[in-house]
Amino acid sequence: MTEANEQNEPKRSCPRCGEPIVDVLPRLPGRPRRWCSAKCRRAASEERRAAAAGAIATQYVQVDLSLDDHVQAVLVSPAACRRVLRDLRERYDAGELGDARWSPVADELQRTRPQPRPTVRWGAR
Repeated sequence: MTEANEQNEPKRSCPRCGEPIVDVLPRLPGRPRRWCSAKCRRAASEERRAAAAGAIATQYVQVDLSLDDHVQAVLVSPAACRRVLRDLRERYDAGELGDARWSPVADELQRTRPQPRPTVRWGAR
């Protein structure tokens, strides 16, 4: 991965201890890591279990990401790009993009479709 891509990726931190989460490269399939280590994951699980029993209170901090952060996360992953394109194509083919708010998306999808080439028939006039 290039330095430019690394700088564009959103920086995530562990919701329990605040340490930065280091992603494994190449990225593994599935959900992104939430915890910085197995130690924090186990401790958070234990805290949630204790909180459910009424022993302690916990708070999960939601980190707000901008739309640009989400776009960058998709663009750095060929699998994510393929999934988004496939889903949009299926929605387009099913007619689910007929709403006015989706018309720019439908127009862009139409532009990406290969245009059929005219067939040349020998001897046709």
